[in-house]
Amino acid sequence: HGDVNEEAVAFLEQRLKPFGRIPIALVSVMGAFRTGKSFLLDLLLRFLRHDEPSKTGAPREVLPERGSNDDFRLPAWVTKSGKTLEGHGASEDGFRFKAGMDVCTEGIWVWSEPFLREINGEKMIVLLMDTQGAWDSSMTKEQSASIFGLTTVLSSTQIYNVKQQIQEDSVENLGYFTSFAQLALRTAGVELSRAGGAKLEQQEAGKPFQHIEFLVRDWANFEDEWTMAQCREQMKDHLRCHLDPRRLVESSTAEALNKMFQCIDCFCLPHPGLAIQKAAWSGDVSEISPDFIRFIDHFAVDVFATRLQKKRILGAELSTASFSLILRNFVKAFDNAAPVAMTFTQAITNSTVLLAKEKVMNQYTTLMDKALARVSGGLKPTDFALECGNIETAVKDEFDLLAIFGAEETRLEAWDSIEKNIKELREWYETDNQRRLEKVLAPLATISTIALLAFLLDRISDVTCDWWSQTCRTISSALLLLYVVIVLVISIKIYRLYNDRGQLQTLSAVAELWKAMMVQASQPFQKISGQKLKRI
Repeated sequence: HGDVNEEAVAFLEQRLKPFGRIPIALVSVMGAFRTGKSFLLDLLLRFLRHDEPSKTGAPREVLPERGSNDDFRLPAWVTKSGKTLEGHGASEDGFRFKAGMDVCTEGIWVWSEPFLREINGEKMIVLLMDTQGAWDSSMTKEQSASIFGLTTVLSSTQIYNVKQQIQEDSVENLGYFTSFAQLALRTAGVELSRAGGAKLEQQEAGKPFQHIEFLVRDWANFEDEWTMAQCREQMKDHLRCHLDPRRLVESSTAEALNKMFQCIDCFCLPHPGLAIQKAAWSGDVSEISPDFIRFIDHFAVDVFATRLQKKRILGAELSTASFSLILRNFVKAFDNAAPVAMTFTQAITNSTVLLAKEKVMNQYTTLMDKALARVSGGLKPTDFALECGNIETAVKDEFDLLAIFGAEETRLEAWDSIEKNIKELREWYETDNQRRLEKVLAPLATISTIALLAFLLDRISDVTCDWWSQTCRTISSALLLLYVVIVLVISIKIYRLYNDRGQLQTLSAVAELWKAMMVQASQPFQKISGQKLKRI
């Protein structure tokens, strides 16, 4: 049974909110019981926190080449936060792991710390995901497939953790999920075609999942004198032995996987050292095998710098704004123990609708903000209505180009929902525009206040000293000239406003101007009053 921890999701939403709406790249680790997934993610977490080149674009530290006699030193990101891994023991600073035979991770965990990265000039948020050990003794094959399915749908890069080598059962277990997913997507594709909906790009329609990496742990076949290039060549050859249909007698599963994933890679890690397998291990990173650290450094750079890509679900970007909605949607889809093609199809349909709504509503608000920003004093009601009509037509055209799985009825329902949201937003923008119209004269409050003060001082001067002092008469004449010029400028502004927007709008604007003048005039008295209270 699948449940979403709403408190945890709400916390993650709060952590994502300061970044605004930017794409998400989600990296997950999946695999069998006790294959060291959480230990791996804890190292990747440390890499994301402390690898400065990933954050700043600074030159990356060059480690001694494998096979050379140079002394190996731990990379800075390994040692920067201390010698003990965060996830060791009961610490909450990392993915919890421990030696022995007990399972630490239950269910699917998304680390609540988002990491901002810039890949090829584009900013994106990186999230890490950890899962319950699939195909372990407490889970049926169907339950494992449900977790695998949910993880694969949400991940832009999925790390499939396997022990010692890629084995036939590893490929078959992966194929178990892809078989029903392929049926679901084929069904959804037929519905989309019949409905005459927007077409997906060939790659996204044929290969809906992005990147899967077979991560082989405890690989024992690297020769000590080999360079990293030679080791990588062996990794490629190992992948070809198990995933290249041309080299397999029974190739149906391999063919299916190549059709479902846009990219399939393999990386082999040597054993991290016997010390970490013991229950008494303290989590000291210096006890991890240097060769393992060398390989994990290369692997982390591959995942988070070289090959990192934003998550797309059937052509639509997953963003910080839509992540929690999509997460809930797919958890519901995989709620049953046994995956059902139609349930998955419904999840795909719901997700494409959610992503289309988000994209269209974001475009609407962007265009409306630009339209109002062009005129500081707001748009005339007729111009506002015309601008709204043009923008609504533009977003409808954008919506018609988006791929939404499901029948035409689904597309119509989605647009009806968007129209309701647009209507609510239009009312808000109309109120905001009205407020701008009313405050069109507010910027004149300062000079208006000066004119009023000049008028009052002139009148005081007339009564008190003009009749006997030439200096007072000179100052009075200057004040008269000042407020007459200001009144003339304001009168011209008000006259133009009256001709442009009518009597009602002009009276509202004058009233707002008067309010702004009163606020400015009262500020000195408020400061004096505040200072007196402080003395008391």
